Amino acid sequence: MYVACSLLPPPKNNDSQKQVTLHVLQTWRRRFAINSGVNQLKLTKRQKTPCQMPFGTQNPNLLLAENPRMLRSVSLMLCFTLFLSTGDSAVAAVDFTTQVQPIFVEHCANCHGESKGLGRLRLHTVDDIREKWESDEHLIVKGKPDKSELFERLVLPADHKKFMPKKGEPLPKEKLNLIRAWIEEGAVFEVAAAGGSDAEAAESHSVDHDHETSVDAPQEIPLPEVDPAPDATVEQLKAAGAQVMPLFSGSNLLTVSYALRGEPATDTDLVPLAAAAPQIYSLNLAKAQISDEGLAAISQLENLTKLHLEKSSVADSGLKHLSGLHSLQYLNLYGTQVSDAGLKQLGGLKNLRKLYLWQTGASYDLAEQMEKARPGLSVDLGFDHPVVMRKRLDKQFKQAEVAKKEAEQEFKNVKAKYDRAKKQRETADKRLNEIKQQLDKLDGKAAPAEKSDAEPAKA
Repeated sequence: MYVACSLLPPPKNNDSQKQVTLHVLQTWRRRFAINSGVNQLKLTKRQKTPCQMPFGTQNPNLLLAENPRMLRSVSLMLCFTLFLSTGDSAVAAVDFTTQVQPIFVEHCANCHGESKGLGRLRLHTVDDIREKWESDEHLIVKGKPDKSELFERLVLPADHKKFMPKKGEPLPKEKLNLIRAWIEEGAVFEVAAAGGSDAEAAESHSVDHDHETSVDAPQEIPLPEVDPAPDATVEQLKAAGAQVMPLFSGSNLLTVSYALRGEPATDTDLVPLAAAAPQIYSLNLAKAQISDEGLAAISQLENLTKLHLEKSSVADSGLKHLSGLHSLQYLNLYGTQVSDAGLKQLGGLKNLRKLYLWQTGASYDLAEQMEKARPGLSVDLGFDHPVVMRKRLDKQFKQAEVAKKEAEQEFKNVKAKYDRAKKQRETADKRLNEIKQQLDKLDGKAAPAEKSDAEPAKA
């Protein structure tokens, strides 16, 4: 809004424009003036006494009132500075799949999941969230978590009748912050494959992509054609607590998820997978408590393309069973105990495109090596990985330094214009007085007598 105001012609009411500009100046000071020599700038809507400003200027209200052109120039310059400063905020986007959806599944799915949808709200799949959102625009208001009912209920007092999760404990602060940030960033469900701010967001969590893209990057894999899975096998999977759905209407490929069952999946629950090995295209084993032997059952899923193992018991020794999944394109190991030693066994996954390693023992160096060795692969270490954070902050710091220098230079330019205008005004005032004296003389008016330095005291 402030950028738009500064770009429009000056309104008839100069006071309103000055208030807008003062607000922009205050915001600029908060962002860039710390320890920069501009930290003396103090701006208020009404000043009774002059305030200290750079370059010896006085009250900014007076400064702006005397120079409408300067007011407009300052608005343009500072709004451009703020634009530069906020340009990188989208880079640190929250990933819904790995950071927000697990929170909904863990804390909300009992009342708002597959088996129960209180208030016609289900949060266990993206499609269900979108369906409710389309019918209730207040559920999520993009960019405004405090106006989004989904978030508002999470931060109510625990004894409030509308507090969520109902009869549960308040969500930890870090989880609330993730949901808040996700909504503030536009409530994006999926990261785009290329281009746009969503792609930049994905890049910000992964290692630097300085290496060149190779022509050997993984190509789009056509969907395999398979026969339908036996009905008895599907029923066995459901009996084990799995959610079984076709990949799309009319498809024989299956999406199988154990994430919403009451208890974590175990080795026994995975036994029926073998009978549907050709048909299983996506498998969700989030929070599963399975051994290396249990993971061996996954190695038979020849067409498996997407595998969720976040917060499961998988360890380095079990990753060897995944090394033969040549169709695998997506692997989520967030919150597991895997480390560099186990991840090195995944080098043969030539079609892997997305690997989530947030809150694991993976190193930045190995993630970088994997990306360089496998063109088209993006390894996501999470926004809070120490090296990722440092690189992101270093980049933001450099951008802020450039923005600060540009702002200071522009401020000097504006100050020089102000000094010239002030001198012109003084010259004009002097000339006006001279002309007035000449006019008074022609009219026969005597010039007012100057007061003596030593006036006699009044009786």
